[in-house]
Amino acid sequence: MLLEIKNLKAGYGDLEVLKGVSLEVKGGEVVALLGPNGAGKSTLLKSIVGLTKKTDGEILWKGRDLGRLPTHALLEEGIGFVPQGRLVFPSLTVRENLEMGGYLLDHKETLEKNLESVLMRFSVLKNKIKSRAGLLSGGEQQMLAIGRSLMMSPELLILDEPSLGLAPKIMTEVFEKLKELNQGGTTLLIVEQNVRFALRYASRGYILGNGEVRFSGRVEELSDPRKMHEAFLM
Repeated sequence: MLLEIKNLKAGYGDLEVLKGVSLEVKGGEVVALLGPNGAGKSTLLKSIVGLTKKTDGEILWKGRDLGRLPTHALLEEGIGFVPQGRLVFPSLTVRENLEMGGYLLDHKETLEKNLESVLMRFSVLKNKIKSRAGLLSGGEQQMLAIGRSLMMSPELLILDEPSLGLAPKIMTEVFEKLKELNQGGTTLLIVEQNVRFALRYASRGYILGNGEVRFSGRVEELSDPRKMHEAFLM
């Protein structure tokens, strides 16, 4: 098992958002986290990367507890995170943004090799390597955020709402890039509000509601309109 979460309770300060969430992600999967606003999806992702207050439960990476590791150490463990809203550095160039993603690499040749790999995957970034990130379109910024997270060659890539604010055509382009990543061996855990897109590309998923797992199963099971309707209204 690549990632396993057991009875996780977490939140912010005195506010408990997650009330005993359990899930697992196997190597090579694309797992979607679905649910209405406020269900705890983003909090779950932030908990995995150490950005919330955990009060109970375990987060296991290849059987090892991540609880005591600082957030930056997760990059070296093989976990990448693309936060909601992209959060690129607008005043820096595309190249500088990508280099920031590999700041833990102390070997210049490895940094350049990873940079070239990202640019080969995202040709739009290669064409704008010297442009400031703040001048890119929303879709280009999302690809830059994903590319930046790939600079450490993660085994698991966690994404929070990758389609947020994007036009349908650009959403498809971004998800096709994610599909290519997965086919290349990268495991994906994706929070996505656009249920249709998520179910098109995922192999398995979980529906969260009020900080708890309401349903879990393969895409075919989660595609049942009655189950989806019930989960979103509970």
